[in-house]
Amino acid sequence: MARHRSRDEIQALRDTPLDSVARALGYQRDTRDKARWKRPGSIVSINGPRFFDHLSGSGGGGAIDLVIHAEGCSFADALLRLETITGSHHVPWHAVRHWLVHARALDPSLVDACHARAIIKADHRTNAVFVTRNARRQHTGAEVVGTNPDRPFRGMTRGSRKNAGGFWLARRTPRSALLTESAVDLLSACSIEDLADIDLFVSTAGVATALPAWLEPFRLDTVFCGYDADEAGDSAASRLMLNHPEIVKRRKPEGAKDWNDILRNAAP
Repeated sequence: MARHRSRDEIQALRDTPLDSVARALGYQRDTRDKARWKRPGSIVSINGPRFFDHLSGSGGGGAIDLVIHAEGCSFADALLRLETITGSHHVPWHAVRHWLVHARALDPSLVDACHARAIIKADHRTNAVFVTRNARRQHTGAEVVGTNPDRPFRGMTRGSRKNAGGFWLARRTPRSALLTESAVDLLSACSIEDLADIDLFVSTAGVATALPAWLEPFRLDTVFCGYDADEAGDSAASRLMLNHPEIVKRRKPEGAKDWNDILRNAAP
């Protein structure tokens, strides 16, 4: 019996990058034209999610169409083939990626880079898992966010040591940092032009009213509290600045509740 797949799972397979699908299907990139891929009996040009076969004079959109075109198979068989290519029959990463990129409007290249570094993953329940680390990049647990809109939740994996590390990304040798309430807000802030001066982005997985001790090895000059622009965020930021007046300043999202709202509001 064919396995039932949700609409989001099918869309995630359809959104698989065509370059990686073409390579798995035996195509080789043309050294003179990086958009063109060749294999015996087929020469396709790939432009984002669209492809066109110059030998057959036909094309389509999305990874499912490409597999059907290249393999001459059914829709159901194309899904199975893509699950083999992506590994999504074992771990539903592509469903989580689809949620991060489309539902949360995050930069796909940033999401892919973090996944390649194994600091963003998916678990068997299709939750987004953000690996927490200390300043020496040693794993200390993970922040988990549910991707099912009917059952939203946010928390930490069992055994996580929240006081020992957090989910963070650095652009360069850190001198300044921005604290956010969640990993999704952190990834959003990384893509906001007005925050280009920030060196280090840190999720505190909720609000903290004292600077996490694990940040000390970074020797930061300035820490901006980027908590949500609401009563709870403002209250926690005030206490954080009161506890560390020499280093902490407030820098909240302008015109939105949080940093992710800024990205989603700007999305077409």
